[in-house]
Order: sequence, then structure tokens, then C-alpha cells
Amino acid sequence: METHQDLALTGSEIRRLMRQHGLTIRSLASQFNLTLKRIREVRAHGVQGLAANEWHRLITGTWMDQVSIQREIA
Repeated sequence: METHQDLALTGSEIRRLMRQHGLTIRSLASQFNLTLKRIREVRAHGVQGLAANEWHRLITGTWMDQVSIQREIA
């Protein structure tokens, strides 16, 4: 199983996930009380570690760890 240190989401992956889930920068900002600047920064540069897991949850509603565990079980 991956540790939090192994987790990473690139900016392009963040943008793809947001498109797949129908989220805009403004909707994500208002829903989770984030700044537009922070969301644009993450979309441009990506995130690593625990932050990647948290951003995945904000966008998709599931933790990255759960996705990998479910894949191992199936």
C-alpha cells in the first residue's frame, strides 16, 4: 500500500479530475472555503504527500488510499 509520501497529483491530473466531476475553481473555493489563488496554484503545480490525498478527496469525495485499496481487493 502507498504511504502518504508516495502520493502525488500533477496539475494536469487536478484539472482533469475537476473537469470529470464538474467543478469550477469558484465552486471548489466556495464549497471548501479555499482561495482562488490557492486553487489556481494547485492546478498549475500539483501537490504531493498528504495534500494530494486531501485534494483528491475534495474533488472526488474519496481518499486516494481507498481507491488503491479497492483496486487491490478487486
